[in-house]
Amino acid sequence: MWSRVRVDIAWGDLIGGVVRGLLGGDPVAAREELERGWSAGQGDALAALSVRSGFDLLLQALPLSPGDEVLMSAVTIPAMPAIAAAHGLVPVPVDVVGSDFRVDLAALRRAVRPRSRVLVVAHLFGARPQMGEVCAVAREHGLFVVEDCAQAWCGTAWRGTPEADASLFSFGTIKTATAAGGALCRVRDAELLARMRSIQSRQPLQPRRAFLLKLLKCGALKGLSARPVYGLLAAWARRTGRRIDDVLGPLARGFPGPVRLEPLRRRPCAGLLRLMARRLETYDPRRIEARIETARRYIDWLGLAETHPELLTTPHSFWLFPLVDDRPEERTAEFARRGIDAAQRGRLEVIPAPPGRSELKCPSAKDLLQRTVLLPCYGGVPVPSPRLRPKVVARA
Repeated sequence: MWSRVRVDIAWGDLIGGVVRGLLGGDPVAAREELERGWSAGQGDALAALSVRSGFDLLLQALPLSPGDEVLMSAVTIPAMPAIAAAHGLVPVPVDVVGSDFRVDLAALRRAVRPRSRVLVVAHLFGARPQMGEVCAVAREHGLFVVEDCAQAWCGTAWRGTPEADASLFSFGTIKTATAAGGALCRVRDAELLARMRSIQSRQPLQPRRAFLLKLLKCGALKGLSARPVYGLLAAWARRTGRRIDDVLGPLARGFPGPVRLEPLRRRPCAGLLRLMARRLETYDPRRIEARIETARRYIDWLGLAETHPELLTTPHSFWLFPLVDDRPEERTAEFARRGIDAAQRGRLEVIPAPPGRSELKCPSAKDLLQRTVLLPCYGGVPVPSPRLRPKVVARA
């Protein structure tokens, strides 16, 4: 069976990461080298332990007060609104539309209130919807705009939307160009970046053993995701009534359990920083090109060009392929019969409306998430030709 997400690192880099972790080194020098290389000398980069850590640093450095509102695109991982809530802030959902899960501008305008301070837009599954109008609305209301690009890294040429105030990129275990952890944050305002760096400098260093354990888990997940092994695991999970995500999930999660701020507040160790630098320097863009080609075959096979044109018009690296379908359970079972691991939702959730603000419930986001089937999308996945198109057809 073809696993949904491929662990995007070669064995040689994993072994090299272990060597770097064991040797250690100067984390300050490693961080400065990584940030300087990624920012091409612009001085707007900060390396962090994770996207969650970068987001936590942002919220600490911004002039926010308890009860201020953080507007967030409604579909995201639960950790992001939980981090905002842990700061005493109020997460407010903004509805999304389309299979690229882009922010609904009308919903954004409805959500803004006098205490709205921040807007966080999650770019899901590799999609990078245009942010011009979103940023324009945010500027009208004085919102600080954050791009959560954890699933959208597509190479060093794109470092986020220039109009956004901050863009956060993940190199976690199942992300593109994984380094078994780490994040890069682009922050436009130099003074804000300096405050974030000052806060981070007082945090303890990530223990080397913690980095080495992450590498071990990453290697285990890579081995278990190999097609023959994954097929056996999937069969075992079906026979025992388990979800394969529950079996392998602990290997993929950087911070298991309920959200706590203390584990996020660590500086990345030198080994992690140097492995991130290597991944940026040596990543083969043909891997993303292969994902885009696989996505085009899905679009042709399923006849989605007319019903979901955003799959072709929105810049996309297809970390996963989001298929919006009227009968997601049937579709998931159909792909399983073809030996392709498909699933719904993953760890994504719809952020609930704050108490007393029922007008901010997000019907489009709920409908989209319920109807979306997530498909593996990388080179080699066997997508049938259009003449073998299945009977269940997705609607717009």
